[in-house]
Amino acid sequence: MSNVSQSLLLIFILVTLPLSGCTEPEYEKEERDAVNLVEIASPCSVPSEPIIQSTTKVIVDGEERYFRLTVPSSDAGTKLPLILAFHGGGGADEDFQQQDEFDELAEQDKFIMAYVIAEDDRSASEGEWFLNTAATSRDDNDFSEEIVDELSKTYCVDEDRLYATGYSLGSMFTYEIACQLNDRFAAVASFAGTMPVEPETCNLAGSMAVMHIHGKLDWIIEYNEDWDWKDGEHEGVGTMSNIPGMIDYWAEKSNCQDYDSHYHQDIEHITHSSCTGDVRIEHYGLEFGGHTWPDSIDGTETYKLIWDFLNDFTN
Repeated sequence: MSNVSQSLLLIFILVTLPLSGCTEPEYEKEERDAVNLVEIASPCSVPSEPIIQSTTKVIVDGEERYFRLTVPSSDAGTKLPLILAFHGGGGADEDFQQQDEFDELAEQDKFIMAYVIAEDDRSASEGEWFLNTAATSRDDNDFSEEIVDELSKTYCVDEDRLYATGYSLGSMFTYEIACQLNDRFAAVASFAGTMPVEPETCNLAGSMAVMHIHGKLDWIIEYNEDWDWKDGEHEGVGTMSNIPGMIDYWAEKSNCQDYDSHYHQDIEHITHSSCTGDVRIEHYGLEFGGHTWPDSIDGTETYKLIWDFLNDFTN
């Protein structure tokens, strides 16, 4: 090929390459290889067999929805707490943070993990998890409850010990559960998210314990400043709260009477206690932390810190 031809080819590639990421993707619902849950007449009368990361299908509002299921081995009559884990943006087909460690702990301490998978055909303006949910847009709330209901027909789920955890956008969705499903869920614990300053609905029909972990150098989800959602995306979500303000919001909502704050090395630990329903509102602020899920916090593995907090509460 002549030098002139090579030059023309190079120019063509350089001109057209940037356009490849600018077109709107055409979404098609992905057909996943998934299993259906099998209903058992008396789930608590039989032992559970261990399952790890089984892609499972449920029908929600007429649509197929999916999650990855991990179940421990257990004796008949053993009530199993349930944690729903919500992935961050773009994380539907990726491992959840410390997923293997959560699974090992689930077997050890006897609880169920359901790694929830967002729909794959939503537009950028909708978002992978619906936030600031109004009464007319409860899709992901319905999905969360359907997972609980369907698992309870197969396993001996302890419905007084339902929990949620999440990362980034998934962390934001845990506050939808905290606000709108607190009649069923007992606690949420998440990393690197926030919630609207003025959520559409956030009434406490039950009690709700909250633990939030956040890096103070997070450049994606600002720690100290309120911020408006991306222009043109997630219309109606509104202004998102700074992290200290969000912790204060939950402490006030739960009528907490006692407050403690202290530093250990580069970690600020805030605890609001003596709250309605005997819940706690806790926060770990990582002075030099960013948006990446930390392996450990103050000497405790993050997955273990989250489980230890959640495990303290019933609804």
